[in-house]
Amino acid sequence: MKTLYIARHGKSDWDNLDLNDIERPLKNRGVQNCKEMSEVLRIRKSIPEIIFSSPAVRAYESAKIFADELSLPLDSLKVDGKLYLPDFPTMLKTILYLDNHLQSAMIVGHEPSISSFVNFFIQQPIEKIATASVTALEFNILDWREISAANFKKGWHINRHYPKGFSIT
Repeated sequence: MKTLYIARHGKSDWDNLDLNDIERPLKNRGVQNCKEMSEVLRIRKSIPEIIFSSPAVRAYESAKIFADELSLPLDSLKVDGKLYLPDFPTMLKTILYLDNHLQSAMIVGHEPSISSFVNFFIQQPIEKIATASVTALEFNILDWREISAANFKKGWHINRHYPKGFSIT
């Protein structure tokens, strides 16, 4: 069994309009929401072994909060330039080549890429993943290269607005 966590970055700060999209940091609320979601993950014992982040500042800051709050070692956080607004095949390639000793991984990214990716695997589509929200996808596989809709077992989604979460199929 392998588990993939897909997280959207926290709420970004639009105060400085001179910044490029990739340079926008988190708002204070985004920082707090990521910390709160980390606590929900900790309570659920849903802790990824590795986190991949888009290079966008807001995504990296979110990923760093998840890593810090979940007590992951510093080298478990990886920045992947291809995760800035990727298409489905690009996101999938990030996962397919994971080391098989890893049982879980997280990608911290952006809309609409992450909801499109999640919706490929599930039957009840999620219209839009809110900031600082997390979806877990469990696959009945031993090798990350076997990830597919056919091997999707179950999942859950935790919207930061409704932290109890719900199951997805």
